[in-house]
Amino acid sequence: MESATFRKWLAEHGCHFDTEQEKRGIGHAKVTVHREGRKAEVPLGGPRQIVDAHIVRRACEELGLDWSESPGPKGRAVRRDRRFTMDGDRRGS
Repeated sequence: MESATFRKWLAEHGCHFDTEQEKRGIGHAKVTVHREGRKAEVPLGGPRQIVDAHIVRRACEELGLDWSESPGPKGRAVRRDRRFTMDGDRRGS
């Protein structure tokens, strides 16, 4: 998911943000996210930067949020009940 989308979702769930000041060109932009006495450090760069799903999950767990409710594609499960050939024809429906 994009950084701006994740940040907006966190704000809607009562989080506030502190941006760490680092020297230009050193590392990624990191934001400390606070919620109900908990905190998580998240690399939230530009608004269109894609945040890795593992980072989203870790941050949500550290903040006491249900990561499965975060925005993004819900259909990540792969259907294994059907097989496809190289040309796209279904087998064993």
